[in-house]
Amino acid sequence: MLALVCAVLLALATNVTQGAPPPESEPAHRVSIRVVGSVALVDVEREVPIGSAQAPARDTVLDLDLPEGAAFVDWAARSGGRTVKIVATTENTARAEYARTLSSHQLAPTQTPADDAVRIRVHLAPLAGPGHLILRYRYTVPVACADGRFVLRLPASLEDNPTPAAVTVSFADLPVDVRLQEASVAGQPIRIPSNGRVSMVHIRAPGRAGWEVSYTLREQAAAWPSQLLAARESRRDKGAAASVVALCRPQRRGSDSPPGEVMLLIDRSRSVGAGGMSSERALARALLEALPPSQRFNAMLFAKTATQIFPIPRVATREALGALTTAADPNQLENGSDFVAALRSAAVWARAASGGGFRLLVIISDGALPETETAAMLSDAVASVAPIAGLRVMVLLVRPAADDPVPVQAVERFAELVGHFGGVVRLLSSDDLQSAARSSLAALAQGGDLLNVRTEGRKGPALASGVAPGTGFTRAFNWPLRHASRFQVAAEYAGATVRASASAVSVATEWLRPLVDSQPPKVWAGSQSDVAVFVETVTPRPPAGDTVVRGQMDPLVLRNALALAFLPRARACYLSRRVANSADLALRGRIRLELHLERGELEDAIIRRSNLNRPEIERCVQQAAFEVEYPRPMFRDAPTVASVNLVFAPRTAEENHPDASSFDREIDLILGPVTFDPKELLEGESKHGGATDNAQSD
Repeated sequence: MLALVCAVLLALATNVTQGAPPPESEPAHRVSIRVVGSVALVDVEREVPIGSAQAPARDTVLDLDLPEGAAFVDWAARSGGRTVKIVATTENTARAEYARTLSSHQLAPTQTPADDAVRIRVHLAPLAGPGHLILRYRYTVPVACADGRFVLRLPASLEDNPTPAAVTVSFADLPVDVRLQEASVAGQPIRIPSNGRVSMVHIRAPGRAGWEVSYTLREQAAAWPSQLLAARESRRDKGAAASVVALCRPQRRGSDSPPGEVMLLIDRSRSVGAGGMSSERALARALLEALPPSQRFNAMLFAKTATQIFPIPRVATREALGALTTAADPNQLENGSDFVAALRSAAVWARAASGGGFRLLVIISDGALPETETAAMLSDAVASVAPIAGLRVMVLLVRPAADDPVPVQAVERFAELVGHFGGVVRLLSSDDLQSAARSSLAALAQGGDLLNVRTEGRKGPALASGVAPGTGFTRAFNWPLRHASRFQVAAEYAGATVRASASAVSVATEWLRPLVDSQPPKVWAGSQSDVAVFVETVTPRPPAGDTVVRGQMDPLVLRNALALAFLPRARACYLSRRVANSADLALRGRIRLELHLERGELEDAIIRRSNLNRPEIERCVQQAAFEVEYPRPMFRDAPTVASVNLVFAPRTAEENHPDASSFDREIDLILGPVTFDPKELLEGESKHGGATDNAQSD
């Protein structure tokens, strides 16, 4: 009986073993990821078949994509038990050498179609017939921020039949004072122990789809609304070390209290354009509709001067919104952008505003901020009227879709202004203004943007002009750091200066240096008796159909605008002069007027030379220049300078022949970015006796 039981058990055991699937073979694609401070170190090793029975006389092409901001550390390959050293080289030399190798072994290059998603193309030539190659490459990539989480995105595979990868992710190299709040790898949540430390995670990544590693940290400081990570090159000398700082702002629950009163400061200068003005008033209406129905508001339209629409604040009724739409007429634009004067008027409103809650000043503009108006001038214009408590500032910059982007310098100046009071700065698209208005108010409810983020210390670099809730940035730069030092970062938040620090995790030079290399290698190559490897960086093609010639202005168009619109006004300034004696009657003289145009708007009219000795006429000529509508060049923010020479003389003929050149030669135009001092040019003309075209006005 015992023998029978043993036989049955043995048979059952045999059946289970046979019915079980065979042990899984070792995968031919391995990815190892180490999260080290603000960077991830990625090591990829994979088996690649080279050559095939279907195409024995061709090389093999492997297309790769990389995470955003990644930089290669090195390449290597192993074939036939021997290591192939793949080193950086020049493109022409490597390409020619690879072509000669193919030709000498009667191989032809594989024809591959162009693909905008391809960033790296690996060419593998089987010199000794079909086989398999173990390819290894390492790269480093800064972590990004998305939806308030630190994220490393691995792109989708570009292969026809990709092999799933066995992935190992290590968080053990995070700073000792950093604790994980939550983490996920390829969509799988990771269990976080109570100590907030995770050593190793093993997963099988998707074969074709992209995937990501994401995580958040526990709060670092109550007053600091962001999470901060840093890494530095492991060097002990006093030279500049490669450094990477990553900042990410998590989403928080916002305050439910709306502003007590809202003032809309709407730019209607000519640089906005008719299309931009339509977007601005649509944005203003969307913002008011996103606020509670009982919200009180007022609005000012400004260019050279500011005009308040309502004598007292109004509730956003249909009638009030209609009046705002009518006042913001795209056909009633003006020359000149005086932000300082407009902000002074807004400050007077802020001081007199009544009601509970904070006061919200909303600046809606195209961002064409005159260079003469600095951030300090903008801030002083608001603060100089009276100390204002409870004021928040929102700057919304919107332009038509086909227009040039807002200059970075202008955004930085607006960010410095908002940083003094707290608020948000947004560059908006005109496509979905309602959603943009709601998200801007939601960010304001969460305390506003983290503004003017910068490193503290000697010559510390600026990191970002503003960071909204749920967003962040990563910056790689050279920065002198001593061993075991910490990054000190400061910013403005909710009208106050806040600071935080982060331990700078030490990273080997070979990993971190490529991120700050100004000229990284683009081509790698190597070979041995049975294989040749050529790796190239693929340059993306320019967008098809982008044939717009930018920065072009027809000189004849500007001449006609000045001849038809400005010359009669300048003549009227001369004819309306006060005549008290014979010298006034026979008044003659010249004025050289310099017009500074930007985006079709006259920013300034400067009298460079004048011998009239009549200030009232000169002021009249300057003011007349602001009454003219100037042509606006397409796709251009660079300033244009037009120098106009005017000769004033009475109708009575003088003894000498007057200078009566035709007006179509009166204007010297300098088109393009100003790379010189126009004053020096004018002085040069005078010294060399250069002829100038003149306009005679009676």
